[in-house]
Amino acid sequence: CAKIGGVTYSGGDAGAGAESKRPGSGHGLCFDLNTKLSQDAIASIGTDSNGGEWRIVGASNNPLSGGCGLDYLLVNGSGFNDATYTSRVLLFGNGKYLGTVEPHELSYTSIAGSTLNSVTVRYRWLRENDAFCCPQGGPTEVTVTLSGDQLIRTGQFPPEQ
Repeated sequence: CAKIGGVTYSGGDAGAGAESKRPGSGHGLCFDLNTKLSQDAIASIGTDSNGGEWRIVGASNNPLSGGCGLDYLLVNGSGFNDATYTSRVLLFGNGKYLGTVEPHELSYTSIAGSTLNSVTVRYRWLRENDAFCCPQGGPTEVTVTLSGDQLIRTGQFPPEQ
């Protein structure tokens, strides 16, 4: 089970009608974070950079009834066990895992917004004298748009540290 936006989701890949025809859908959503598609995508990115597992912290909630486009899954690593945990944003479309927004895991990652066919990810980073709790770098944003089968990224990733 996972709780997102006050709604608890359980099970996965189960359902009737359109849900059973679209891999990764369930509970009336285009992308159900409890499906095998989600689990396989997380497994494909391995462990976080400190050997921890990825924990789901958020996902898109596009209803099947509204049509499906680009869906996302935000995961945080557990390996650091402090405020500098790293994150990844996994992307899904047409019932398939499409890859990640960022080229490698980054800290201080959040979802700034999403539409049916795009997701905007906000990044912050630590400056030289920042406390772990309070990154002052940024923010920068990267928007990924699904156009046909292509992912188009616009914006800027944080500077390499």
